[in-house]
Amino acid sequence: MKKALISIIVVTAAIALAIFIYRYQILQYSAESFIRKTLPKYAIFDKINIDARGSRVILKGFKILNPADFTNSYLLEMDEFSCNYKLKGKNITEGLEIFNPIFNRCTMNIERLSDGRLNLIQVGKVLANGSPAAGETAEKSGGEARQPKIIDNSRLSSLIKLPETFLLKSSKVIFIDRFVGRTPNTISFENVEAKIIVRLDENYSRVLGVASAGGGNVNGRSDEVIKWNMSLDPTMPGLTMSNRLDLYDVKIKTFEPYYDRYSPLVFESGRCSGTVILDFYNGNIGSTNELHLSGFRFYVKQGYENQAFWDTTVPDLVKYFTSPSGEIVFDFKIKGDMNSPKFYLGPISKQALTAMAIDKISQAISEASNKGTGSSGAPKSDIEKAKEYIDLFKGLMKK
Repeated sequence: MKKALISIIVVTAAIALAIFIYRYQILQYSAESFIRKTLPKYAIFDKINIDARGSRVILKGFKILNPADFTNSYLLEMDEFSCNYKLKGKNITEGLEIFNPIFNRCTMNIERLSDGRLNLIQVGKVLANGSPAAGETAEKSGGEARQPKIIDNSRLSSLIKLPETFLLKSSKVIFIDRFVGRTPNTISFENVEAKIIVRLDENYSRVLGVASAGGGNVNGRSDEVIKWNMSLDPTMPGLTMSNRLDLYDVKIKTFEPYYDRYSPLVFESGRCSGTVILDFYNGNIGSTNELHLSGFRFYVKQGYENQAFWDTTVPDLVKYFTSPSGEIVFDFKIKGDMNSPKFYLGPISKQALTAMAIDKISQAISEASNKGTGSSGAPKSDIEKAKEYIDLFKGLMKK
């Protein structure tokens, strides 16, 4: 009996010593198992490292699956996700509070399909009702699509307290737009430093809002910079999104698919700086924009050579919109339904066209005076021409 008791004490001591020596490995194993079980199926990672002394967790190869029908397998891919944590109780199984999350070397694939669907909005539906993840169609799953389901949402939110604000470092955002034309338009923002805010409901089952503020280089070119401040409300039935873009020396042809169908000009080269504001509320657009264009080479599109714009030619318009510094300055507003928006001039553009209208009126009156009025008055065509420019001037002042 005595020997048996001594043996039990020795074994217990050995186990205790082993637990003490390998406590961090045990903690890491239990934490990894815990996180893998509690993470929703659309979020995966390759490896986890836990610094128990520093209360820090590092996930390697973290990924979020894209919703179905989109090109890339992943909406989000990153080399490393790191954060600090605090235990809610005595051990990790009682729950964690996460803070100071940082996405390092991350790639976000934003895509708009030809039917207008945006994966940032669709991923909210994945959260809400477990729609199929990327590539998981009925055909691939034997006739019925797998429904990725968050593992017990209420349990997840009680075990893990997630932050709303994330930092994005040394990252990339790729926007693939299939809505604007026959071929997809791709724009990337690289060397991105940004802040992302994601608001979820109390059960982490629905995205209530997404916002971001940051900046990066357009298509990796260090001399072209875009800064942004944007927010998205995925709970609205129609697109509800606020966007402010500040452009610095960006090549105009980068955005050719968005302006080409409206423009009478073909731009061969040129750069733009300025502010573009695009706000959408449940399918309606409100946009206020001011662009400063420099170094432009362009020609009039075929079929538009003899077409007048605001009762004058394109070269004449360019003359009035060119500032003393040589920049073309143009501001405008877009309002109304997204499918049939209306275009309005901004105050700088109105001033330019007002100057043009005054010059045209003066020119028409001068021509009439030079021809002499006599007893029959000025030629009717000159009077009518002056009246047209006066009407144009009045119209500009009313808008």
